[in-house]
Amino acid sequence: MAAPLTTTPALTDLLTRHDIWRGRQTSGPGAEEVAHPSGWRALDELLGGGWPREGLVEVYSGRETRPPVRRPLERLDDTPLTHYRDWCRASLGFGLTELLLPLVGRLTREQGVALVNPPARPCAERWQRGGVQLDNLLIVEPRTSRELGWAVEEILRSGVYPLILVWLPPLGFALRRRLKLAAEHGHCCLLSPFPVTASSPASPAGQQLLVRRDQDQLAVQRIKPFRPQPVWLGITTD
Repeated sequence: MAAPLTTTPALTDLLTRHDIWRGRQTSGPGAEEVAHPSGWRALDELLGGGWPREGLVEVYSGRETRPPVRRPLERLDDTPLTHYRDWCRASLGFGLTELLLPLVGRLTREQGVALVNPPARPCAERWQRGGVQLDNLLIVEPRTSRELGWAVEEILRSGVYPLILVWLPPLGFALRRRLKLAAEHGHCCLLSPFPVTASSPASPAGQQLLVRRDQDQLAVQRIKPFRPQPVWLGITTD
């Protein structure tokens, strides 16, 4: 007779870790959702069930650019964020807003969403048409990289906002990992848009997506964990 299967303590520890990719991670009837539905079935499948409920997600979009940045920041200081305005704005357009509106709309109807350091003010009329409840949308405009880090960590600790959209300056691995751990500790999804650059630095993000315009659709490719085939979303890009 075969011996019964058992779960060793070491395996149990691995299964509880948030940085281990476990396929689609779908839940059964009555179980708590493990992901935020994206609004598109193809994107949900690409993401493994939907947008993650916690951790760091990076979305790269826009034209490939070489912003005049010497190197990623290794510490947060009093450098004005206006120095990185062009860097942050380079991620806008090419369908990024359309990609995220269903997620933002759903969460503002249920709870709330925070926008930290947005490079442009959202168009209220357009976001309302996308289903966003503006009363549940918090916009934070820090002045320096130090204030940005403080604001993001405070919002994550509050546990009020399940989704924080933050436009970051180019940060080194250690600072990104700090934000990722804070998001996991606060059980929040920290989603950061980045411009497409000639070289992508190492990142602790659980997922990284590449978004590009393909005629009248969006092509979304998962670059971490890597999946070579993109999915196409039939939406009107901005």
